[in-house]
Amino acid sequence: MLKFIRKYQLIILAIGGSLLMVVFLFEPIIGRLSPDSRKSVVAKLNDGTKFNGFDYQQASFDLAVIKKVFPLLLLPIEQGGLGIDSASGDAAELHWLLLSKQAKDAGLVGEAGEGQNWIPTLARRIATVQVQQQAQQGLIFISSQAEFAQAVSELAPQYEGVLTRNVALATGMMRGTSQEDVYRTLATARGIDRLYRVFSTLPAFSDLGAIQAAKERHDAVAVDAVLIKGESFANSIPIPSDAQLQTFFDQYKADTPSDNDYAIGYTQPTRIKVGWLTLNKAQIESGIEINRVELKKTWIVDHKLPKEQQKYPGDFDGERANIEDDFRTKRAFDLMFEADKILRSQTLQAIRGLSKDGDHFILPDDWDTRRPTLEAMAQAVVDGLSQQLNATIPLPVVEMHTDRWLSSMDIAQIPGFGQASYRIGSRIFQTPFLPQAIESEEAAALLTVQPQIPLVDPAAEDDAGNRYYAIVYRVNPAGPADSIDDVGRAVVLRDYRTVKGYELLSENLDSLIAQAQASNDLNPAIDAALSLAGGTAGGTDIFRPGIARNLLVKRKNVDRGRLATHVESGLNTPDFRDAVFNQTESLDELAPPQALAQSPILVGVSIPSAKSIGLAKVIAPRPMTLQAFNANINKILTTESGTEIREAMTEIGDSPFSLASMSERYGYTRVQKKKGVQADPVDESTDEESESEDSENDAG
Repeated sequence: MLKFIRKYQLIILAIGGSLLMVVFLFEPIIGRLSPDSRKSVVAKLNDGTKFNGFDYQQASFDLAVIKKVFPLLLLPIEQGGLGIDSASGDAAELHWLLLSKQAKDAGLVGEAGEGQNWIPTLARRIATVQVQQQAQQGLIFISSQAEFAQAVSELAPQYEGVLTRNVALATGMMRGTSQEDVYRTLATARGIDRLYRVFSTLPAFSDLGAIQAAKERHDAVAVDAVLIKGESFANSIPIPSDAQLQTFFDQYKADTPSDNDYAIGYTQPTRIKVGWLTLNKAQIESGIEINRVELKKTWIVDHKLPKEQQKYPGDFDGERANIEDDFRTKRAFDLMFEADKILRSQTLQAIRGLSKDGDHFILPDDWDTRRPTLEAMAQAVVDGLSQQLNATIPLPVVEMHTDRWLSSMDIAQIPGFGQASYRIGSRIFQTPFLPQAIESEEAAALLTVQPQIPLVDPAAEDDAGNRYYAIVYRVNPAGPADSIDDVGRAVVLRDYRTVKGYELLSENLDSLIAQAQASNDLNPAIDAALSLAGGTAGGTDIFRPGIARNLLVKRKNVDRGRLATHVESGLNTPDFRDAVFNQTESLDELAPPQALAQSPILVGVSIPSAKSIGLAKVIAPRPMTLQAFNANINKILTTESGTEIREAMTEIGDSPFSLASMSERYGYTRVQKKKGVQADPVDESTDEESESEDSENDAG
């Protein structure tokens, strides 16, 4: 046999080489002839519509464009967005496909020009919100609708420029993407926005109905008002005994703020004890030794390229700093890549052979002695890089946060690690949500977190390129606080004394109102309230609240009017608003201030949610005028229509545009391939072929 091979080796090599050449030449053709998995059916609707991989890929691109150009469109519908559901998996892409289909079927989606023409409208929408917020915060003073419109018109061009720049940045996000593609995506989003607006304006109002709706929402009562807070008296309340504080804590330890009138709750979210090691990119780069010969080689190779392709066109000395920076960046990337492999290997070696229960490993009793420690992993990185790449890096820093429980909010406040995130495919999972990955199925579907197992695949990374390899050591599930110290003794003590201060004010409310009534002035009532805690009108360490002049109290909200700088949130509550309207319901809506000066109306009300009392002196009714009604009729009807729609949807229980509702309405079915059987391409599948595929209802 060997003699035969030696004798004919040239012929065998020639034939083998020819066969390899044939395979090489035919490989592209074979690739083109083979079916593209992206053409396979992914989902079907009752009307025969089929979504394939390309459709989902386009939907993902469209959502990325919106996030780049105008991310506010991804907010819930109630906040002016499109309400795209991104709870899990490819829910966002499916929701976008269904909404786009309904908008297109309704004839509400135009061509790319529609998207481009929408930019000024979006800019004006942002400017309107900004002006409203600035006016509410007292940063600007708006005295008329004309001034408001002028302020919006001045601000809108700035946002139009921002949106136009965002469009330019979004262009080219995918290979071959043009500006027209970006505007076409915006045109689809505009169609969905129109769909919502058409739906929200379905209710019709008669003339009398519109007037009544306007009166309910816009008729107001002008008052001078003051909010006296229980927390202002906290320091004057005697410190309770340990038994008293424990009794108070026990009353609220299992509550959330929405469970009681005082909005006090000590139920704790899921919390963790965690540690991590950090691969600091800047430190690794700074420790890299520079090889001048390698730098020179890089410059020589670059100069052999055509001039327009050269990265370092200047002489070597002039370009050395740039070449060195690029060398450090590339070398640091190589080192961090190898370090990542070492850390993964350490973890894989530790868990090799362990059985699993679902997504979690079953840990042996001696796991505490077997598991890799962060300190050992850090040293393994240093030793491994030294042996494999002959490179020396600083020992990675290990941080341990095991002395107290950390909530998502606590983690977010930790520099570096708190701003890092895990990238899983096209999705981002931020480190502050690590506790949620343990308690939430949706979050766990993205990132599996098991206590005592290092999180190395993937690592978390921040904007500076630093990588974090964490271990969650212990988990404290959401539930009632364990003890006063679990919440913080200072927090519980402050709440106790604030409630006692509020109770003191409430007990004396009638007396305070009587003093204000006698003098037709709120100041004596404020002085009397301060004296309850040992303060005086002349001066005390107790904060003296100021009187807000000419607030406009309406059924649904309180406006600051023209004289007040802001409205205390405690006054903008149903308790206060209802008390004012109950006291003035028999008042002639055209009564002038002079009439009320002769028969003053003073209002006092306890506001438990704010742990405060509200005192008000009625100035005069402020009914909506015919001029204001005519000037704002369109806005009034839009607002009232939206309110009726929201109330109707509250009764129904779900929005007709939610992913669940649309999936059910369209008869959405997820196509699942049988093992070894490929789903049919969209343009070739038939009803008979689809019978061989398993389907299951997947309503989001």
